[in-house]
Amino acid sequence: MQNRIHRVEITERAQTLLRRLIEDNGPVLFRQAGEGGDDDATPVCLSTKQFPIEKADILLGRLAWHTEFWISAAQFECWKDTHLTVDVTRGEAAEDSLEAGQGMRFVLRARLLTEAENAALAAEPPPRTGADRTL
Repeated sequence: MQNRIHRVEITERAQTLLRRLIEDNGPVLFRQAGEGGDDDATPVCLSTKQFPIEKADILLGRLAWHTEFWISAAQFECWKDTHLTVDVTRGEAAEDSLEAGQGMRFVLRARLLTEAENAALAAEPPPRTGADRTL
């Protein structure tokens, strides 16, 4: 059986910060900031209670500890051929992101999906959207 292709993953360093945020805040999610062609590679980490998922939002994937990574439909269209890796770097996070004040911020590392990865993803059902989400 072939390994499933993922559109988003997380580094061990980012998992360490994520775990601390979950311990302090309960369940969290990532939401990619920006719209359409915006090159901002700064995901926002929010409490699941803090951020309402819109019907058109797309679930890009799940990370450690059932943490969902959501992206707008416009952003997905621009990045649908891209693999994202959530990482951390020194610096200040956006004020509304949970890691603000920690001296670290989440960032995205991007690479193009290979032809084989794109073909595997095309053979799968489409990604879930906010409209599919059960509350």
